Amino acid sequence: MAHIKRSQVCALGIHYLMYPLDYLLDGHAEAGYEVIELIGQAPHFNMDFDWNQDVDEVRKKIEDRGLRIGLFTPECSCFQWKNNYADEAAHKKSMEYFKRGMDVCTRLGANMMLTNACGDTMDEAHDVIYDRAIRHFAEIAGYAQEAGVTVALEAVRPQEARTCITLDEIAGLVEAVDNVHVRAALDTVAMGVQGETPRQWFERLGDKIVHCHFVDGRPYAHLAWGEGLFPLERYIDVLNDYGYEGLLGQELTDDRYYDDPKAADKANFAALSKYFVDEEA
Repeated sequence: MAHIKRSQVCALGIHYLMYPLDYLLDGHAEAGYEVIELIGQAPHFNMDFDWNQDVDEVRKKIEDRGLRIGLFTPECSCFQWKNNYADEAAHKKSMEYFKRGMDVCTRLGANMMLTNACGDTMDEAHDVIYDRAIRHFAEIAGYAQEAGVTVALEAVRPQEARTCITLDEIAGLVEAVDNVHVRAALDTVAMGVQGETPRQWFERLGDKIVHCHFVDGRPYAHLAWGEGLFPLERYIDVLNDYGYEGLLGQELTDDRYYDDPKAADKANFAALSKYFVDEEA
């Protein structure tokens, strides 16, 4: 029987974009979540390369609600904070930003940080972009090793980057970097856009998949379960077949959820709760 643990289901608050951190945390707790993926973006946790909000204050707010941080995701696909810039000055500042993100991650009580390989431009040749991504993530691996953090690299959609958008590219980069501090994250929407399946991802990467953004889609959009076309039970069967016990991030990004994000959290959590099994004592 398809099954997941409640402690695997991880709230992610992008759809609370128009609400403050306290409202977001109340919504996650009220829905039934125990663990969250905190995004490093205003208005929830603002930071840049030389400044961040008070980590201790934010952590206390999270823990006072009976929640814990499963991983931290600094903003990495919009504005100036991206991993794959060609410009050396921009790259240097970006690396300072992601090193600060690793520090924030550990101070929040987590040991995993998620990111992607955005930052290329449309006029660059693909092999140039991809080779640069490998070099940059080899650099990131060194910082992560020093910080004691695992960096989970997710694929994104073609509208966000021109490389590291497919299974082969993610797997190839992880294999080329060859460092336990850089691993893969499966995003079901990016996967679906490429016509790939969870089974293909796990067959290729196995235990190198350390995190999932596990949401419904058509295949575009990041939707609450039951509002897209993905077969939830079949996807959970694949997780079970490969013994995946990592977190399942609920990345709801469609603007239909912006007015009432708490309702989306509750409906999404209820859809997943049908597959919960008791935790071992």
